[in-house]
Amino acid sequence: MTLETHLRSTTTGTDASQLQVFVSRAESTTRVILAGELDAASAVSLSEQLRHVTADLVDDLSIDVGLLSFIDSTGLSLLVSLHKKVRALGHTLTIRDPTPPTRRLFQITGLEEVLTVAPEQ
Repeated sequence: MTLETHLRSTTTGTDASQLQVFVSRAESTTRVILAGELDAASAVSLSEQLRHVTADLVDDLSIDVGLLSFIDSTGLSLLVSLHKKVRALGHTLTIRDPTPPTRRLFQITGLEEVLTVAPEQ
């Protein structure tokens, strides 16, 4: 079994709204870890970064949201768009490690029925 991991970290947004993005690629999954605030101020830059990630996507994509301190409707919309794009490429997007408030947000908005949200570990 060959395991290849590349970790790339970037920071997006303004001083008031900052999001850190970590990308790692393993054998069968690309993992993106988000830390900070996913809102209108950070979504544009994140969307561009995710465009590069999906352009090189070989297999499934995992988005870890456990380190997000905030997510607004712009962030939710970005995740839905990403889900559609990844599915159109024939892959699966999995949302991992949502905090209880984030999981509740997915439930209230009905996105838990649209997105694949990994069960709590």
